[in-house]
Amino acid sequence: MRYIKNILFVPFVFLLFAYTFIGNTPLRKIKYSSKSSVNVPEPSDVVFDKETHHLFIPSDNGILYECDSLGRVIRKAETLGWDFEGVEIKGNSIYVSDESSRKIYKYNKKDLTVEAVYSVPYQGGRNEGFESITYNESKSCFVLISEKNPVSIIELNDNFQIINQQIFKASRDISSARWFNGQMYLLSDENRCILQCDPYTYKVNHVFQIDVINPEGISFDNSGNVLIAADDIQYLYYFNSFSTKL
Repeated sequence: MRYIKNILFVPFVFLLFAYTFIGNTPLRKIKYSSKSSVNVPEPSDVVFDKETHHLFIPSDNGILYECDSLGRVIRKAETLGWDFEGVEIKGNSIYVSDESSRKIYKYNKKDLTVEAVYSVPYQGGRNEGFESITYNESKSCFVLISEKNPVSIIELNDNFQIINQQIFKASRDISSARWFNGQMYLLSDENRCILQCDPYTYKVNHVFQIDVINPEGISFDNSGNVLIAADDIQYLYYFNSFSTKL
């Protein structure tokens, strides 16, 4: 019986350690200030529109939705994809990554019509494509990130031609990415944490553990408050802007 207890104790200690540190970076626990349900089936990401204060949310079902700040649907795009995972706004366009088809859809923000579709090749299974998309303003390039096995960070120009690629080993998965205020923020579903990274090297500087199940999308409003979209339970979580000072 003592032997069995020791076997059970070792994984417990390992998990406790894993949720205390990501690599050599300590985790800071932060709690959401409020939450609201979102009328989007399986929301896979979220991006805040600085002009309208609306949210654009893609669904795993291949539909792009525009919602108000509380997640209530205003309209949805007519052109459908297969497996939408990531979303980003750049200028007057919305970019959505389709994991299964390895395609990027460029929507006109005004009327949600498709302006262009880009194909970006990537090896791996059907559900091991691009989990997230963001625009890295520090390096003036788009960034696509695969979820796992391995986590790959791919930089692309405005025509979605690959210009750089690297493996990210600091987390076992990445479900969303967002450049904000000179930093790159990566969201881990399995570790339930936000990793603040250097926008040039993607080195992890700070890690924030969040009390959210299935965190799939991350964005920031104009005040720096954090929005997290949860997939299966269809909720939006709101966090106050947080300091990186430990």
